[in-house]
Amino acid sequence: MKDNKMTEHISVFTTLSFLLVFSLCAVTARGQKSPAPAPTLAERKAEVAEKVSRVRTFLEREKLSGVLLGHVRNFAWLTGGGDIHIVLGSPSGAASLLVLADGRKFLISPNNESLRLMNEELAGLGFELREYKWYEDKLATDRKMQIVRELAGGALASDLPYGDLRVVEKEIAALRVPLMESEIVRLRWLGRETTEAVAEVARKISPGMSEREMEAMTADALMRRGIRPTVLLMGADERIRQYRHATPNDARIQRYAMINVCSERWGLTIAVTRFVHFGPLPRELAERAAAVARVDATFLAHTVADATADAILQAAARAYEKEGYAGEWEKHHQGGAIGYMERDWVTFPGLVETVHVNQAFAWNPTIAGTKSEDTVLVTGKSLEVLTVAKNWPTIEVEVEGKKWKRPAILVRALPKKR
Repeated sequence: MKDNKMTEHISVFTTLSFLLVFSLCAVTARGQKSPAPAPTLAERKAEVAEKVSRVRTFLEREKLSGVLLGHVRNFAWLTGGGDIHIVLGSPSGAASLLVLADGRKFLISPNNESLRLMNEELAGLGFELREYKWYEDKLATDRKMQIVRELAGGALASDLPYGDLRVVEKEIAALRVPLMESEIVRLRWLGRETTEAVAEVARKISPGMSEREMEAMTADALMRRGIRPTVLLMGADERIRQYRHATPNDARIQRYAMINVCSERWGLTIAVTRFVHFGPLPRELAERAAAVARVDATFLAHTVADATADAILQAAARAYEKEGYAGEWEKHHQGGAIGYMERDWVTFPGLVETVHVNQAFAWNPTIAGTKSEDTVLVTGKSLEVLTVAKNWPTIEVEVEGKKWKRPAILVRALPKKR
């Protein structure tokens, strides 16, 4: 989404390294604690049928003959977890899907990508192939566009800018809600494994390590589980207090460290942040951590079906003020809906987006030096926290008469000097 370009924090060099490591580690998955719940063909067919139906309803409403889907996350969404990425961090993939108002669906692909996509990503899902030579979409007469217009024969839209087609990025994002039960099963696994990976790193790091070393360890822990990191923010000591988004550099841990990630598999996304402190926790830091936990609990308490993004933010702003940090919310974005993007939308004053059942959220309130961030799922009756690690310390806070357990700072002993 335009509101939040979080993937920009990964350097080109790191991205290329990730591509190589991921291809190796996804096969072995040595660190994976539980098998990944890969969707069955039956589940994928059911997802495709439901999602094509949503797209057709949209096309009928907008009087469009078809829509081209080239965003990697929309490809994953429509196909029940298919993958067309080539360049990590890029929204555009190796090919596009075309869905027509009459329900027909096509893979529009260059010839160098079509065989793998049809064999490995779309087999059995009912997509027809329309192919062009790898260079023909770059010529003055765009063969890809010709194919699309020949098939659709009317008003067209696209989820990414392409030619003179109407861009419907936000409208397609809205169709990804609510999540289907098979998607929720995958999201639960992703949340659990991502959080265990972060906890694993938190228990291995030590004073003297650099933020870049933390970044590498976290990427490794995720990739060993077959999970792709899309955001890796690492902070040490004063940089955590100074910067709300601490991109990794050569700063070395003295007493305090932050691990903040977004992770992806099957197109679905999880966000989580955890902190580690070596030696006794300073009183001021403990107080700030408790305060931000209460603000976070306020976010969660107000994340109920039909609540508006603006109303949730207003409640959180009042909580900041009650904690003695009036206006602190204005110093950093506070998070929002999550699903097939790092944030499908980020809340801001006046935003009229509403909460839906079977929609995921990742709020991330901050008070300088602290933050609280989990990914949660809105169910019919309550919230389900998806990012829980075994044996991680929690802090219990009470908000509006209800007790909430929020992740605490992990306190570890200082290593003995040799």
